[in-house]
Amino acid sequence: MRVITLFLALLLHLFISESARSQSSTPYVVPQLNGPITFDGKVEDAAWDAIEPLPLVTHWPSFGDPVDQSETQIRIAHDEQYLYASCRCFGDPEKISAPTYKRNEVNMSMDGLTIALDTFNDNENLLWFNVTPTGSRTDGSVSNDAQGPAPVNLFWNTIWEAKAEFTDDGWTMEMRIPFSSIRFESDNGRVEMGLIAYRYSAHNVTMQIFPEVPPNWGFWSFLKASQSQKVVLNNVENRNPVFITPYLLGGLNRAASLNPETVEYIHDTDLTYEAGMDIKLGLSDNLTLDLTLNTDFAQVEADDQQVNLTRFSLFFPERRQFFLERAAIFDFSFGEHDRLFHSRRIGLSDGQPLRIIGGARMIARTGGWDLGLLSIQTARDLGLPSENHSVIRFRRQVFNPQSYAGGMATSRIDESGNYNISYGLDGIFNIWGDDFLNINVAQTADSDLKNSTIDHQSIRLQTEWERRSYAGLSYNFSYNYSGSHYEPAMGFQLRSDYMRFGERISWGWMPDNSSLQRIRASMNGLIYMRNADGSLETSEFGPSVELTWRRGDFATAEVLFITEDLTLPFQLAGDVEIPDGRYRYPVIRARYDTPRGKSLRAIITVSGGGFFDGTRFTGSIQPTWDPSRVVNLSLFYQLNKINFSERSQDLTTHIARFRTELTLNTKITLSSFIQYNSAGDIGVLNARFRYNPRDGNNFYIVFNEAINTNRGRLTPQLPLSENRAVLLKYDYTF
Repeated sequence: MRVITLFLALLLHLFISESARSQSSTPYVVPQLNGPITFDGKVEDAAWDAIEPLPLVTHWPSFGDPVDQSETQIRIAHDEQYLYASCRCFGDPEKISAPTYKRNEVNMSMDGLTIALDTFNDNENLLWFNVTPTGSRTDGSVSNDAQGPAPVNLFWNTIWEAKAEFTDDGWTMEMRIPFSSIRFESDNGRVEMGLIAYRYSAHNVTMQIFPEVPPNWGFWSFLKASQSQKVVLNNVENRNPVFITPYLLGGLNRAASLNPETVEYIHDTDLTYEAGMDIKLGLSDNLTLDLTLNTDFAQVEADDQQVNLTRFSLFFPERRQFFLERAAIFDFSFGEHDRLFHSRRIGLSDGQPLRIIGGARMIARTGGWDLGLLSIQTARDLGLPSENHSVIRFRRQVFNPQSYAGGMATSRIDESGNYNISYGLDGIFNIWGDDFLNINVAQTADSDLKNSTIDHQSIRLQTEWERRSYAGLSYNFSYNYSGSHYEPAMGFQLRSDYMRFGERISWGWMPDNSSLQRIRASMNGLIYMRNADGSLETSEFGPSVELTWRRGDFATAEVLFITEDLTLPFQLAGDVEIPDGRYRYPVIRARYDTPRGKSLRAIITVSGGGFFDGTRFTGSIQPTWDPSRVVNLSLFYQLNKINFSERSQDLTTHIARFRTELTLNTKITLSSFIQYNSAGDIGVLNARFRYNPRDGNNFYIVFNEAINTNRGRLTPQLPLSENRAVLLKYDYTF
């Protein structure tokens, strides 16, 4: 800790000198509408013609090329209630790609118009609104200044409207976002926020953008909040709305259980009926309170099946809407999937839902501070006691617009008084240019352990120096420490009691007059060492390369030389076991994404090489086909073949996932999701009908079933159907 303190003191001068650096662009004043608009998607009103289109430039494939108004006209405006956007998107109607009507479905095979808003002007987070030529809408949130492999969260939803029309010379679009659906700070009617607007055309993988954001930070450069245009809206007040969303749920559940004599399985059918409510209160311009009572997530799609071929736990992302709004506030990451708080630890046990009695969440931004509070109470369920899960998060901007410091505390306390508490401090500091220093330190305390106030055995620490750049030199150097008693019961952690050093150094360039758009070569390396004796646990070293073509395809390849030192054996699927010992082996991995602007596209991955004292081959293919605007199909198949010839053991696993989407229009969707996992000898079927006449009003019919595909693996013979549920759910927002 003393080393970190001295290091921070040494950098203080640099931070102060950088604090004067700010985005120098003059704010763009969003005009107020000077006449009525017929909200029909046709962009024919005189009020639109009175507004000057945004000056666009090309982001892909050749950055900086000017965009003529005969190609694209994007306009934004506002009145007292709504932020409006329109687009006249000119082009050959035969080349417009609009493969679906589905809500919250967006990919690079779809044309679209996007408005992204940094509503709190924090240079880190965006709210993202996308409309396609069919009028289908997608909203989401972008966190961490679009850094990391998956910074966009498409599970976030709010209430807004959009309409689109096909024309003889392209397509047109209008959207309006109620100010009551987004949170911002208003100073006597003056609102300042960040804006990014862009049009994407799938047939030639072209993006036209405002402002002039260069592709210098990799694929997600076009969604970097720090590069957004500062805009000003006048005469706008936050209306502090109240949204009340009750729901009704009913259906049948059928589950298998052994009879009292334990000689056969019988099925019990139960009638399910529930009611609950969500309430959103806008308490002030920058303070929102969400309340939930008897929370239900029946409409949430099933998790993807996975095969675990490691000695660590699998990570599953959050999909439940209540935990997703402004979820970035609660980020406290130690890299990879490790984090101090992971909301999936609430209301789920081994993938099974626990009943949630209710809870509250408050999100605030005031005086430069971000504040998040969350408290959820689960019921006695599945043989587990009732528990309270609470989180407090605070952070604020320091030194310059892209530097933050803050802290977090979590508590998990059951009805018997057993507890797990964690608390920590973190910071992201923009030192100069694209260089950032990240520091996280946390400690946990558990009723089962006698932790002292300061105990290095219960501490987790990370320091990371990175250059966030794609072009030229970039790097990421990190140090991690985790004590043997560090156990965040509301977080996620793969390993414990170790030190780690890594990660990569890279060189990237964007060649001119080439079919390639971007190239990056890297040298990667990680070392994990045990705290107890400093011995090696794991090391991985090797080169990698990433290639992106202007036509929209993408490829990566890497070679890794791996050393694993196991002090204990661990079990794979079936009877296959990895013995303890030291292993050294190479692995080659490659991935290829076909051109993403096509209606038929695929992701292909292969890897092969050693696997402890054996060999392993893994291959997967993920084709997606949009034969029409009504039908969308996708398939995922993965094969793992592992062989231990010296031990005469082998293991073959298959995972298959097939998803079908039928979208009759923007209001009606019928989807099915079928999965098979040979390692678990299980098949899963999830089918869902959704009628969504408007945002905040939904009717669902949901069918779920788990099927045993190898009934004879246990005695007595397993039933074909493990469980089955048919549920109807209706919610309405007032």
